[in-house]
Amino acid sequence: MAGPDGKAGRVAYRLITEPGQEIPGVPGRWTSFSGGLRLIAARAEGVSVDDEAVDGTVELTGDSRLSFPGGRRGTVEELRGAHALAVWDPAAPTLVGLRGIEAWPWEPAWAVEAEYRPADAGRLVEVTRLTSPRTRDTFPSPGDFVFDLRGERHTLRAFGVGGDTLLITFTDGTSGTDTPGMGRWLILPQPDGSVGTARIDFNRAVVPHHVFSAAFPCPLPPKENHLPLRIEAGERAPVFEEFVDEVAAGTATGSSG
Repeated sequence: MAGPDGKAGRVAYRLITEPGQEIPGVPGRWTSFSGGLRLIAARAEGVSVDDEAVDGTVELTGDSRLSFPGGRRGTVEELRGAHALAVWDPAAPTLVGLRGIEAWPWEPAWAVEAEYRPADAGRLVEVTRLTSPRTRDTFPSPGDFVFDLRGERHTLRAFGVGGDTLLITFTDGTSGTDTPGMGRWLILPQPDGSVGTARIDFNRAVVPHHVFSAAFPCPLPPKENHLPLRIEAGERAPVFEEFVDEVAAGTATGSSG
């Protein structure tokens, strides 16, 4: 998160929905088309694509490397058929001010064996993404995990996020107080076979990327994934310097994205 290309350095993520769209704090005018993004910029704006200065119109793809004044860089991303611009800043307060991640002490009792129950083929789950503006999105949801914890049975619905990786986004009794209100994540390999078992270890719960930078379009957990108990395990919250907290609260000048 805090390395040279750390996710905490992302300062902008904008879906391009209008021709000639402008993005606050980012030079150029942007238009989405079937193959990527079209950028219009004057040389004086200081934008480069693949180390070539832009002076006019250029078409961008997911392989394009963009550079902006101040050492910022950008990439073109696709989000469910739409195109977006992501921008990183090596001087972002959320990056240079990140000091650590609070977590509960490791506790073996928070690791449980779960039954994996595959869903009907093609099952989709609709969720809200924290884009600007907010959007609704659908994820493939290949199965559920059923387990016993603290004397009660619980079910968590998993998303497919590519390859054999599953993502579980969940809230619990700590959400909004000790941990982010938008919940936390568990990242698991998809079990082999039509029915299998898996180990769910809440000590490995992580806070979403959005809490490091508001420029990440993280999905909110579906209502089915609320656990009615306090999961006092895993990551709790990032630790920033005081200035970053002021920026997030809107009491300091400048913006984190």
